[in-house]
Amino acid sequence: MSQMNRILKTIFQSLIGTVLLFISLEGAFYLVGAPSGASRFAESVIIREHLSPKKSKDEFRIFTYGESTMYGAHYGAVSSPARWLEIYLKDFLPNQKIDVVNFARLGCGSYFIYNTFKQTLAYKPDLAIFYLGHNGFLPGNRKDEVKLEESTFGAYLRRLIQKSRFFSAVYRSWIKLSIQFKTGSNKESDLNAIETEPSTFKPEDVITKDNPVYWENIEFSKQNIWRILELAKENGIHVLFLKPVCNLKDFSPNHSVHTKELTKRELVEWEKWYANGKFEQNEGHTVNALEFYRKAYAVDPTYADLAFRLGETYFQLGDYRTARRYFEEARDHDAVINRATDDVLKIFEEFQKTEDLQLIDTKKILAEEAKEGILGEPVIEDNVHFSLKGHFLVGRALANEMAGRNWIAPKEQWRFERERSHEEIANQMGINQDLLISAYLKSIVYFGSRLENRIRFAQKVLELDPKNSEALRHLAWAYWLNGQYAQALEIYKELERVDPDSLSEVFKLRPKIKKAYRNVRMPPTPISIY
Repeated sequence: MSQMNRILKTIFQSLIGTVLLFISLEGAFYLVGAPSGASRFAESVIIREHLSPKKSKDEFRIFTYGESTMYGAHYGAVSSPARWLEIYLKDFLPNQKIDVVNFARLGCGSYFIYNTFKQTLAYKPDLAIFYLGHNGFLPGNRKDEVKLEESTFGAYLRRLIQKSRFFSAVYRSWIKLSIQFKTGSNKESDLNAIETEPSTFKPEDVITKDNPVYWENIEFSKQNIWRILELAKENGIHVLFLKPVCNLKDFSPNHSVHTKELTKRELVEWEKWYANGKFEQNEGHTVNALEFYRKAYAVDPTYADLAFRLGETYFQLGDYRTARRYFEEARDHDAVINRATDDVLKIFEEFQKTEDLQLIDTKKILAEEAKEGILGEPVIEDNVHFSLKGHFLVGRALANEMAGRNWIAPKEQWRFERERSHEEIANQMGINQDLLISAYLKSIVYFGSRLENRIRFAQKVLELDPKNSEALRHLAWAYWLNGQYAQALEIYKELERVDPDSLSEVFKLRPKIKKAYRNVRMPPTPISIY
């Protein structure tokens, strides 16, 4: 019994010693100003930007948060709204010490953005700029999925570690070492991945307005924006939100469904008018197409692609106001949501009225580049992502907004006469043909099963670099998937001329293409008459 007591006493003393050591270490790290922890993503940005929780009195820190649009999407390594803002501020306020740090991340939703803002408060931002609203319905960002993830033991342990300054410092050092010693990843595209079936949506990705999940996630986005505003007030941080915008004119809905209940007869009638309208539109008979589409719309106005096609026909006929209405309906009826719907936009408008949210009208900034103000290409290249021109327009507008609010310095101290052309700034940033080609190739993959978009962006690359084998493969493969076999085989002929090894890889991956190609290339065997 005495031996057991001694063992228990030893264990108890060890535990007490460990607790006291931890308390001492925690106190020491508190005294030296070591911050508590953040996610690996946020810590990686902090390390890369050499941010310190200590800030000089003359330093003004601007942190940007958001989705891939704020990150810069496919141009993110070089260009983004945040990067252009940083350069404009250096030009306009050359004597000011201003840091712009971009905490935006691809594919994230409002909860992730709120958490990142919360985790980076220790680094004392003076101004936080947010762009969010498109990703709330994407897998991983929905309320039920976030709730499930946050309830796991791993998430609980992570939050516990993040509260400790000592463990956070250890974790931060580990991240720093892993970044330093990380083997360089191959930046070359994996050509072997081109001839794969493009990704498509899953049944659970379909969310319509009559689904409770839709409204649950509208409310979830609202809660997270409110949390951001409350944190900003508590910490005396200026906040700007950019109202999310999307491609209305040049991006058809991802998936269309009938949310209105139709009888069998009504559905047959609707399908007849819709099919006739598509035929007439493809033949270039816009007025005839419009008449058929209007008849289909009278039966069921909830089918997103029908609304989009009505928008196209009205746009072609010059009735831009009506076209905008139908384009917006198409966006709002899209059953796979990756563009901010009207209900999302209303959240920002409501907060602007009730919480004095400082909201910038992004559409107004970009409208000068869109016919009749209906956004699309060239300023928004896919569903939501800005082109390079969109980046500098938004960056410039943000600088002007700050000057008007006297946040960094009185407006009269801003030296707008130092403004350079965007071409000069782009050259300084390293924006060149190689960046464009790289971004367009990434866009092709991003478009997934949207074959028309894939074809158009592959052609964009080939306009810049006619011998680009990766673009040729993408173009031929998109044609092949679209059933345009003759066009695909013609492109494969060109690929054989510029890069025969690449064509050999295609044949290994897709024997059917090899067989079709050989049949076309081989002339018919002559028939002997003797």
